Amino acid sequence: MTTLLLRAYTPQATVHDHDHHQLVLPIRGHLDIQVGSHHGTVVTGECVIIRPGESHLFHAKDAARFIVADLDYLPDNLAASQRVVFSISTLLMNYLLFLEAQLQGEVDKHIDQLSIALFLGLLEKQTCDQRVDRRLLRVLDIMNAQLEQPHDVASLARLAHLSPTQFHKVFRDNLGVSVKQYLTARRMERARAQLIHTDLSVQQVAEAVGYQNLSAFSRRFSCYFGQSPREMTRQYSSLTPAND
Repeated sequence: MTTLLLRAYTPQATVHDHDHHQLVLPIRGHLDIQVGSHHGTVVTGECVIIRPGESHLFHAKDAARFIVADLDYLPDNLAASQRVVFSISTLLMNYLLFLEAQLQGEVDKHIDQLSIALFLGLLEKQTCDQRVDRRLLRVLDIMNAQLEQPHDVASLARLAHLSPTQFHKVFRDNLGVSVKQYLTARRMERARAQLIHTDLSVQQVAEAVGYQNLSAFSRRFSCYFGQSPREMTRQYSSLTPAND
């Protein structure tokens, strides 16, 4: 059985263990951890994996808040990982912020079950063998939240407190792609989602992901997905039942 709890840890730390898997995901502040032989700090945008019987303790230095997930099993992608701490996706982080509000509201077993199912579904899509350099975490949050902006490398490098040359290297070493490739991928995925799930026009979608020139957007989209924005819109519109 999986349970999700919202917790705040006090400065007092006690060593303990349990017979189930546990994930700890900060949503406010940070904490120092000791899990087995691993010692370190965990911040927002990261996740700690604690396995059954593994001694651990947490020590929070400020008004930290965490989502704690107790699980009977780990999804295969997490179970196969050797990491104790890994970086989570922006999608999962956004969902945790929703959960923070949900877990403080009225108890509803049906909604709780749906919330847990979605949480597990997002975990199964998580790449967990990656821990992104913390200097990039705020940069990635801003890039993903403001895809309509140009995001020149010099400005992003300043946010990470790196020179442009250092930033290029750290970014590629951590993400496996260049800044331009990363932005293009995020913009195309966001554009596809908006074309499928909203009634925005192609022009509005293009502008929402940073393209003022509709032709340039359509060319990039077609190269990325193998069909034009209008073709994708028609394809998914044909699958949607008409309203009576």
